[in-house]
Amino acid sequence: MKNFALSLAFLLTWANFAFAQQPAAPSITEFSDQPGRWSAERANEWYDSVAWPVGANFVPSTAINQLEMWQAETFDPETIDRELGWAAAIGMNSMRVFLHDLAWKADPEGFFQRFDKYLEIADSHGISTMMVIFDGVWHPYPELGKQPDPTPGLHNSGWVQSPGRKLLEDSSLQDSLKPYVQAVMRRYKDDSRILLWDLFNEPDNNVANSYGVDGTKQELPPEEKARRAEELLRKTFEWAREVNPSQPLTCGVWAGNYLEAPSSIQRFSIEASDVTSFHTYAGPKETQRLTQGLLQLGRPVFCTEYMARGNKSTFEAILPIIHKNRVGAYNWGLVDGKSQTIYPWDSWNKPYTQEPNLWHHDVFRKDGTPYSAAEVKVIQSLTRQPPTQQSQPPKIQDVPERDVLESKLKDHNEAVFVKQGWIRDPFITLGPDGYYYLTGTTPLPDDPRQHLDPYNTGLGNLSLVGWKAQVWRSRDLIDWETLGTPFTLKSGVWFQRQPKKFQNTPESEWRLRAPELHWIGDRWALIHTSPSPVAGANLSLSEGAEVSGPWSNPMGVSIRKRHDPSLSQDDDETWWMIWGATSIAPIKPDWSGFQKKPTRIGPSGETSKMGHEGCLLHKIGDKYVLFGTGWSTGVMRHGSYNLYYATSDDIEGPYSERQFVGRFLGHGTPFQDHQGRWWCTAFFNANRPPLSSEGIETTDLGRTAQTINEQGVTLVPLDVQIRDDGEVFIRAKAPGYSTPGPDEAQQFQLDN
Repeated sequence: MKNFALSLAFLLTWANFAFAQQPAAPSITEFSDQPGRWSAERANEWYDSVAWPVGANFVPSTAINQLEMWQAETFDPETIDRELGWAAAIGMNSMRVFLHDLAWKADPEGFFQRFDKYLEIADSHGISTMMVIFDGVWHPYPELGKQPDPTPGLHNSGWVQSPGRKLLEDSSLQDSLKPYVQAVMRRYKDDSRILLWDLFNEPDNNVANSYGVDGTKQELPPEEKARRAEELLRKTFEWAREVNPSQPLTCGVWAGNYLEAPSSIQRFSIEASDVTSFHTYAGPKETQRLTQGLLQLGRPVFCTEYMARGNKSTFEAILPIIHKNRVGAYNWGLVDGKSQTIYPWDSWNKPYTQEPNLWHHDVFRKDGTPYSAAEVKVIQSLTRQPPTQQSQPPKIQDVPERDVLESKLKDHNEAVFVKQGWIRDPFITLGPDGYYYLTGTTPLPDDPRQHLDPYNTGLGNLSLVGWKAQVWRSRDLIDWETLGTPFTLKSGVWFQRQPKKFQNTPESEWRLRAPELHWIGDRWALIHTSPSPVAGANLSLSEGAEVSGPWSNPMGVSIRKRHDPSLSQDDDETWWMIWGATSIAPIKPDWSGFQKKPTRIGPSGETSKMGHEGCLLHKIGDKYVLFGTGWSTGVMRHGSYNLYYATSDDIEGPYSERQFVGRFLGHGTPFQDHQGRWWCTAFFNANRPPLSSEGIETTDLGRTAQTINEQGVTLVPLDVQIRDDGEVFIRAKAPGYSTPGPDEAQQFQLDN
């Protein structure tokens, strides 16, 4: 809650920081631990257990301050529900919420009832809460009762401090706040809906231009404010440690050169906090400098205030930095309302007569439309692809001993984890030589990030997906022999036809996705998609029976951009290409192009698409079986990543209604083993480390992307039946995979 009251000298310091040469390794002074502080190991273990927190500082648009939010007469659960729903819809999963000591003191039980209602609403939207106990900013004389109407054109004209000046400036009166602090913390000390406790927001802010030396002069002198605020902050940490909540404590640093020359209160804030928090309304260079410096403390870091558009602190500029460094992120303001934080801080010098063209804070208008659609896209993009690198690299499940693998493969009833290693979209096919061939989306073989960040989603700017197709083979699905990287993007048509795009794009940004190997009678066909440097698919043919180059590209650039392409051969030996969700076209005998224009196919009935990716086609009995992948909720990266199917008597349709193959089997490969039994590959695709399979059948996973699959290749047995009427029935046999969860949007008839 930065005040324009920041001195000119400090604003100039900000500007100098923003344009200074960024040091390679920011220096930071030495800090120690205050009594009762969590160890760094405990703090990091806690942070590794929660989803990347991203959200806003929240007060409903109908409240001018914390008192109006929590008093019985003005508590507004309908608006809270509506506005938190807008936040959840763009991917926000946490809110920073301010309490007030007067609201509790006036009506403790009623206050708790109202806060319980808030927590119930927030939790229903998948939103956790950071509770702020005290606040040192804006009006220093809060009063219960009807709060003032907003002063037109003035930023935060009615926000109030907690506690007010009368309590803050008197040491003995400060102690009267202990019952409030401990009553609140005892009630919620083990509540999983509370993420963490922020004990004092900007305690030493002297609000100079509004209520301080250059404003109404109602505020304490700056030196006195800092001394009294530190006194109360120390007491508050002591009171909180007596309660010993299961959630961590913090108090943010917010101004000055605290990395190298911290003030007394800054040093204490850092040394007493279980997790480090800070505020910055500076541009990207300074935000990066502060972030890198605070991360050197070896604890989780939260940026609990940012985003002031006029300061170049924007979602587009700042959130990617926070995201890359796995820092918790809370911008100031959600919905334009009575707090009027769309107006800049300088409105305290000269109030605005109309809405500014460039909003200072806030994301949504009162009707729920975003101030900037581009900003919302940035938020949605990054929240769908959260950072996954944990403080300590997690231990990946070991492949079972050979006798266990042999037994499970023989029984064909349980899921079998057959191969470690970072891989997505694993594709297995049985070659003419009796080997199973495996490929998929992988990092470069020597990329160390696959060990440091094994649960990387493979998406967005943090993706570690490489540009070389790794291939393995096995006689028995147990021992896998590497064939190296027999195919790379340099083997494909786009490297030959558009070399400048490759030259102008760093190799670290080249991507090869979803490769598949198909034996076409006398050679191998390798087909894949790529989003970078050229957004195009590729079809390449080997010279002979070995999976190796040189590779020819008979279809050339006419293959164009086709998402997740796959191949299937019909009974008349015609090869077909399937891609997207879903198009299909027959390929010419010489593989130089298509015999005719593509046809759109998909299931009939209410669910008109197979999903959005990972489509492939098998002929089973007399039926064409079209497989496709989608999220259980129908919302990207929410729920489980599932595999579905539909059947037809003709390769171009019409197809049946979409049916359920298995949970967590999205973009898996159904294939037959030497005995003719069906299996499906499964892989890790989630925003968080894998869950236990125990009780998963009744667990709602709809809030984010989750799975029970370990990183690597899991084989799940399939029950494939051809019924008396010729219809095909397919279902995963293994527990945890065989039934849709409660987050499944489509209703299925699951009987055999």
